[in-house]
Amino acid sequence: MIKTLLSTTLILGTLMGSSLPKYETKTLKNGLQIVVVPLENSTNVISTDIFYKVGSRNEIMGKTGIAHMLEHMNFKSTKNLDAGEFDKEVKSIGGVNNASTSFDYTHYYIKSSTENLGKSIELYAELMQNLNLKDKEFQPERDVVAEERRWRTENNPTGYLYFSMFNNAYVYHPYHWTPIGFMNDIQTWTIDDIRDFHQTYYQPSNAILVVTGDVNPKDVFKKAKKAFGDIKNSAKIPEFKFVEPEQKGAKRVMLKKDSEVEIVAITFHIPNYKDPDQVTLSVISEILYSGKSSRLYKKLVQENQLVNTVYAYNMENTDPGLFIFLAVCNPGVKAEDVEAELIKEIERMKTSEVTQAELDKVKINTKSDFIHSLESSTSVANLYGGYLVRGDITPLLTYEEDVKKVNAKQVQEIANKYFDFDKSTTVILKKGE
Repeated sequence: MIKTLLSTTLILGTLMGSSLPKYETKTLKNGLQIVVVPLENSTNVISTDIFYKVGSRNEIMGKTGIAHMLEHMNFKSTKNLDAGEFDKEVKSIGGVNNASTSFDYTHYYIKSSTENLGKSIELYAELMQNLNLKDKEFQPERDVVAEERRWRTENNPTGYLYFSMFNNAYVYHPYHWTPIGFMNDIQTWTIDDIRDFHQTYYQPSNAILVVTGDVNPKDVFKKAKKAFGDIKNSAKIPEFKFVEPEQKGAKRVMLKKDSEVEIVAITFHIPNYKDPDQVTLSVISEILYSGKSSRLYKKLVQENQLVNTVYAYNMENTDPGLFIFLAVCNPGVKAEDVEAELIKEIERMKTSEVTQAELDKVKINTKSDFIHSLESSTSVANLYGGYLVRGDITPLLTYEEDVKKVNAKQVQEIANKYFDFDKSTTVILKKGE
């Protein structure tokens, strides 16, 4: 019976040299993809997650932040659940749940015991097809989101700089804003905006159900088909057409904010998550800021005592992202002095090869991180779901082997390829009103 109602079945095993477990996937007739990663660890613990292929990337100017707002509204009332009852139902089975909205997708999870798999799946199906989206529930929740924006962005110097950084690094693409959106948009949405967004993006063909942990794939497929199989798709997913134009010159932005310290960020444009260069960019990130032995930590935190926090990381997004350097200065330290040190380290990466010891450290840590992440059903779901929802899991399956192949010459070449200051965006935040 299940075979006649489910389309293609795939079983993908571990690649040679990879620590990743195999997974099984089936797709319902309505387009809902179901992915199961059985860990067979006798823990009686599973993570039941649903990923929707919608984030702030799918919004338009004037209606920013809607994906995040809809995440909040998903815990309000449905046809069969009162507002807040979703959380109570999860707690009643001893589970925990949460959700998040990113640039590229929205993610919900329930961590529970294996025997409560059916309950978790049923709750997700209820949200997909029976969400009420009442205006009387929407209005107070809008105030909650506005307060979240004030707390994380308006009144947080680092958050304020971070939001402005994207505003300036992108001029056309929806990555121009972060998922929280602009305050004016938050204050002017209508409930019809939220309903339209839900109808467009919260449908089976735009979702992936991921179950990981101590579970039998056949049970998952059977229960998922029962809960989701009859849900119809309600709208055509809009074609995404935004392509950020090439940046033709360096940008420099000075911000003033009530802040005890100065902050500086430097960004460079990089390719999307599945570009082969992403592996080497990840290695560069590890060398620059992972741990107390990293270059930036030793130079800026330990030796020069210029900053208390420093980051250097590559975004791995559906569309071309950014390599971000961000540092929070110590009291009394000028952002320009920290900027000068960051530039020295970036140029050093471009003009000289990294050491074999640095490369070996990254490769050992990558293996260790993979093994550690596979101990938890939640982290396994994040790993698989995060790639599947963006459209291609291959970079994850080959990542360990790809990292092993990276050499010092490649690192230098990739640093020169992307760390072009003529196409950079620098944002500095200084104390002001």
